[in-house]
Amino acid sequence: MQDRAERTAQRIIEAAGVVFDREGYAGATTPEILRLAGVSRGGFYHHFSGKAELGDEILARQRAFFQQVSERAGSGPVPERWLQALIDISHFYTAGILEDPVLRAAVRLSIEPGPYQTAESYAAPLGAVAAVLESARDADELQDHVEPAEAARTLVGCYSGVQLLALALAERDALHQQVSAMWSLIMPGLARPAVLSRLRLSAPPADTARRR
Repeated sequence: MQDRAERTAQRIIEAAGVVFDREGYAGATTPEILRLAGVSRGGFYHHFSGKAELGDEILARQRAFFQQVSERAGSGPVPERWLQALIDISHFYTAGILEDPVLRAAVRLSIEPGPYQTAESYAAPLGAVAAVLESARDADELQDHVEPAEAARTLVGCYSGVQLLALALAERDALHQQVSAMWSLIMPGLARPAVLSRLRLSAPPADTARRR
């Protein structure tokens, strides 16, 4: 019985992701979420108090992704190059955005004016990127002038801008290429030359991405 309830809640969250991604938070309506999820009004309110709680759940999934990134940087296996790991994480997240409407909705909620365009919405990605950059600095991969926390702000801002422009131009299918282009401009300012020459800026092979 609990499994059925969990599946229903998950179906509502995924439907909310589709609607939030398409309409934004202000434009999304509970009846449309109910219709897409195939649940009754009573079934919806059995699980969620309203649209705001759904927004919270969607942002929680994004936080969970970046929390895993931070934990791997702190105690997981040491990659051959931390900056390559950072590039791969960005493409892995890009793949998630393209495939998962809930992650796409989290992006939209974070970047559009509204209740989720807050510092809290960006705390998890900023912390995760800074953690990887700290590890890269400890491994002597970063140029001397790079300060991880400040660089994380720049990287998260640039990546958010790439996503926003892709959304505005209806070019999400080219998002991986746009992320690679972002790295081609930014990475020379981060990596030591000997490290830069060994980095792959494009998305990792599909089998590598699946193992992450």
